[in-house]
Amino acid sequence: MTKQPLQKLFDAMYHGKHSFEDFLQSPVEKNYEVIGTSDFGGRKLFKPKENLKLYHRFLNLFLFELLPINERVVFSYRKGFSAVNAVQRHTQSKYFFQTDIQSFFDSIDQALTKRTILAGEPYCPIADLTAHLDRIVDLVCIDDSIPVGLPASAPLSNAVLLNFDNEMERLCQERDLSYSRYADDIIISGQNQGAVQEAGNAVQEKLHQFSSEKFFIHQGKTRFFQVGGKIKILGMLILPNGRISIDTKKKNELEVLLFFYLNDREKFKNIVNQAKQRTDAKRDLVEDDYIAYLSGNINYVDSIDPDYTDKLRRKFGAATIDALKYSGFSKEK
Repeated sequence: MTKQPLQKLFDAMYHGKHSFEDFLQSPVEKNYEVIGTSDFGGRKLFKPKENLKLYHRFLNLFLFELLPINERVVFSYRKGFSAVNAVQRHTQSKYFFQTDIQSFFDSIDQALTKRTILAGEPYCPIADLTAHLDRIVDLVCIDDSIPVGLPASAPLSNAVLLNFDNEMERLCQERDLSYSRYADDIIISGQNQGAVQEAGNAVQEKLHQFSSEKFFIHQGKTRFFQVGGKIKILGMLILPNGRISIDTKKKNELEVLLFFYLNDREKFKNIVNQAKQRTDAKRDLVEDDYIAYLSGNINYVDSIDPDYTDKLRRKFGAATIDALKYSGFSKEK
């Protein structure tokens, strides 16, 4: 790999349409807006303006998407992978441990971001990375954390836990256990109850030892469970035959949406408005938004359990489900 100066890479990508000087000097605080808060913990959601988005796209292409991650165990924010892949490796287990990292994105600070970038320097084509390191960190960190909603946050969040993922994979392999991670969700499973508990109990220590002392597991969402009860992981059910399906609550919500979409469009819109009001409070929804919401839910369940999508086709009509799934049709009744 031939390394090039950052400016040369920037100019090669944008061919003079955007200024490298602005990339270096434009005030970051003027290039985004806070659009609301998430449903979980009141975390701020950020919307980047166009110039900050293009800066992040550039940095993703030449830096952040090249940072090493453990692709054997991490399935978040990767093309062609989803939460289903993180759950699939646990379908034959009897005992399970699940937790998540409390305030994950908020806990990824500038110091950890710098360490992660420098650790990935051999894998990126930027010759003068260290000279621009502070500016790059300023472009991706707001108030000393990486915010939800900015393009670079996703690949960074995968890379910051590389050493932790490697250690947990090693520890689990030694105990004949399965380990996977999807963003801040950590899953361990196996056939031996004691081994699963031992590995689960080590997670907090390993987070501090191999990643950051700012990372703490969410005690309220930490659980050990086993076959015989309801095996629900990342919103999905592992059935007794090892298949993965959708939680009954999610199925019921989707079928209610479909019923009112077909029979009472105003009621359908009211339900969608209630579901989206917290994150879209500053913006009125248009017709395409309602269809996109329903289409997204159908595609989500189809990615997990295609047999259930076939059930929806039988119940609501194949033409309706397929049209909504691909959402390339006239949305007026």
